[in-house]
Amino acid sequence: MIRQYNKKDGSKWWYFKAYLGIDPVTRKRKYTTRRGFRTKKEAKIALSRLELSAKDGTLTTEKKYSFAEVKDMWLLQYKETVRESTFITVNYLFDKHILLAFSNKQIDSYNVAYCQEVANSWKNKYATHRALKSYTSQVFNYAKQLNIISTNPMDQVNFSKGNASPKKNKIKYFDKYELKDFLELCKKDSFVISLPAFRLLAFTGIRKGELLALEWTDIDFFNKTLKISKTLVSDANNQLKTNPPKTSSSDRVISLDNVTVKILRDWRQLQKSYLLQHGTNANSIHQIIFPSENNNYLSLNRLNTVLTRICKKSGMNDITIHGFRHTHCSILFEAGLSIKDVQDRLGHSDIHTTMNIYTHVTEKQKELSAEKFANFVNF
Repeated sequence: MIRQYNKKDGSKWWYFKAYLGIDPVTRKRKYTTRRGFRTKKEAKIALSRLELSAKDGTLTTEKKYSFAEVKDMWLLQYKETVRESTFITVNYLFDKHILLAFSNKQIDSYNVAYCQEVANSWKNKYATHRALKSYTSQVFNYAKQLNIISTNPMDQVNFSKGNASPKKNKIKYFDKYELKDFLELCKKDSFVISLPAFRLLAFTGIRKGELLALEWTDIDFFNKTLKISKTLVSDANNQLKTNPPKTSSSDRVISLDNVTVKILRDWRQLQKSYLLQHGTNANSIHQIIFPSENNNYLSLNRLNTVLTRICKKSGMNDITIHGFRHTHCSILFEAGLSIKDVQDRLGHSDIHTTMNIYTHVTEKQKELSAEKFANFVNF
């Protein structure tokens, strides 16, 4: 396409737009625009030469890609390999941290020294610094695969052992006495599902998403078991939906104690009465155990709010929902269950996760050993 255009001084010039084929990296069509030809004939000759070069492969119009552009391409294929919740988290890490240091500059302009400087700053600020380095490195590796760069500068980056990096906050949890006090408070709480929900969390160790995805068909009251086969997640549009469990080992059947079964039976009857009063089918096979007021999935943050309110009002230590999982695990070890039994019950895919809590519990017991000995000998 050859056309004429006017410059600001009123002079007339010619330009053309040409198709150059498919970009081997993005797989998108490539076009170029050339201006500054005094006559239509000059523009036509230049266009013909350009099209001939593109056709015989002698055209060198190698595009330079920014880190952000390669990141976008990498994320497209990465998205197909992970759960949606993982993708949302990784995308957040790029937007919140990584792209502040790596963004619109050409990806081949970054060197080891700069990458090391960025990594050092991450180490001093964030407990997730290793994850930030890993995802950044994966983008550089993807650029290598596409022949955009020849080396990955992140490969030469190391974290020094000198200064300690920020530590993740230790998970707060209840001991068995605190748990008993907390559940007594739940009995008096205005939020009707407080007791059955927190009782089930504490006495099964299930995850929050697993709890909120439960339907009544997941409970076998006769055999006193709970089936975990799904988890509630929030998608990229903040819509709630169920996904398969976090890992294959998370798909499991958990035994229930008699008191928990009774509390759940009582809650089921109360829920049926409430649903019937509001003209809702109380016997739906997909009835959610812990729904919202309009009988949809309960917000992932709602239980957090209730938990904080109860703890603050009573003066108890403020723990997170995940703290109930830690509570359950710790009490299981104190009760004498094996590491393998605890791993299976909690659905840990990696036994090291279970071992970390076991180590914490045994350290606590060591601290009490001297006092136990003194109390036993009693002199």
